Amino acid sequence: MTTGTTQVLVAGAGPTGLTLSVDLARRGIDHLLVDAGQAPAIGSRGKGLQPRSLEVLDDLGVIDEILANGTVGLPLRVYQGHELAVELATATATGARPGVPYPDLVMLPEWRVEQILRDRLTALGGQVLYGAALSAFTQDEDGVTATLANGQIVRARYLVGSDGGHSTVRHLLDATMDGRTHDDQFFLVGDVKIQGLAADASSAWFGEDGSYLAVAPLPNAGGAWQYQASVLPGADGSVPEPTLEIFREQFSSRSGHTGVTLTDATWLSRYRFNARMVRRYRYGRVFLAGDAAHVHSPAGGQGMNTGIQDAYNLGWKLAAALAGASEEILDSYGAERIPVAAKVLADSSRGFESVFVLKGLRRFLRDHVLFPLIKRPAIISRMLAKTSQLDIAYPDSPLTVAGGPRRGPKAGDRAPDARGTTPDGAPLRLFDVTRGPHWTLLGFGVETTHPLATLHGTHVSVLQVADSGQTGCPKALIGQEAPRLYRARPGTLVLIRPDGYIAVRSDDARVVADYLDRTLSPPARPHRARSENAGRRRQRVRR
Repeated sequence: MTTGTTQVLVAGAGPTGLTLSVDLARRGIDHLLVDAGQAPAIGSRGKGLQPRSLEVLDDLGVIDEILANGTVGLPLRVYQGHELAVELATATATGARPGVPYPDLVMLPEWRVEQILRDRLTALGGQVLYGAALSAFTQDEDGVTATLANGQIVRARYLVGSDGGHSTVRHLLDATMDGRTHDDQFFLVGDVKIQGLAADASSAWFGEDGSYLAVAPLPNAGGAWQYQASVLPGADGSVPEPTLEIFREQFSSRSGHTGVTLTDATWLSRYRFNARMVRRYRYGRVFLAGDAAHVHSPAGGQGMNTGIQDAYNLGWKLAAALAGASEEILDSYGAERIPVAAKVLADSSRGFESVFVLKGLRRFLRDHVLFPLIKRPAIISRMLAKTSQLDIAYPDSPLTVAGGPRRGPKAGDRAPDARGTTPDGAPLRLFDVTRGPHWTLLGFGVETTHPLATLHGTHVSVLQVADSGQTGCPKALIGQEAPRLYRARPGTLVLIRPDGYIAVRSDDARVVADYLDRTLSPPARPHRARSENAGRRRQRVRR
């Protein structure tokens, strides 16, 4: 056996683990990303990136590759039986708008998202260690000692389990997932090539017998489509293994299309809908993220996105703790993300049950009330806005200073983008300034010149927002969009966290200074890692 040391061990190299690894790498944090698979995963699995996730990927430096490989605005055609019921738009008509540079869902298969993140990780000097499943670990007051299936022993300050719905880390922690499994709702899924069907839209068929079929063309995937279809268990409760022949039979009978051929299946799987999550995200020096912490129906396209944002929330906090900040900052990870996951589970379950778990009156309401309603542009716009994740906020977080204006973004809210220019007239976006591992302090008006000068530091980048080139700071955003979007009066200070959420909004520089000192400074006395539940005793966990 070989023994190595690192600051953070990340188990699971899906979108969640890769997002965390990229974030740690750009911060210069020594870490190891391992995966049980012998090679990168294949299969589309998740296939949509929501607007908030696109902002995260912008910050991580991969947005150009994401947009170049993805598709925006692919409509969805919904059929009742073999008859077209409605064609739904999946993009806004206006495109980017003030405060929101990426307003639309981007269709991109999960394997491509992972590939882009791996390439970014490689550029930052990192890599994924494949064939290295985590098989056991122990944790104590100072760190975690993990044993990998390849015989390697790794000593790390922290361990993050991002190893999916069947998480080994969660299993070894004996952490249960509360919720519900739809035992009667099984689905077959796969990636296949489809010839004879126009690739200008996704399509979904709802049969009178309760059956469901959906196909979606995947961008830049060599002609592959994602295929999903419901399947009933047999009398003995068994569910057939997915095969290309079953896919062909289902497509022919449910779609009514002739002259369409399905070939070249590269990935076949089956699943049933779950809505479950753990009660805690932190267990001493071990954390859970993504599907390891929560699983839910794909309604609304939230799974991959929620995992990406889990990792984005955790990465800067691990870096802060490793730099000497109080470890209480790590408890805020669960405090902030658990309510988000709970809401996603509730919303996706309602969406799933509104469409799939229907009999009698409920099916009548779906077919004769819901489907006609979603034909209205205003209704579909609301639905898209609800799943965009732009409204996620942390108002009750221990890292949020309460108070602020009645209108405009408050502490705990996402910090919107804003367009303007530099003092010499070059185009500039606020996201250009916040991009990176640092905190950002906005000062509105020349009244903030002195506070910005005194609060500028190693971890804080300052930016003065002004309506003309006459500013008191070398770095400024000139224009009216930011004051309007933030509804900020002269003298307002807005402190933005590394993950793009507002921590403090105040006219008093002392409030900002005290917050930074309290949050990022080493504690007054030695501290030890604490668990979200009681207990600092040594914990031993093994398979």
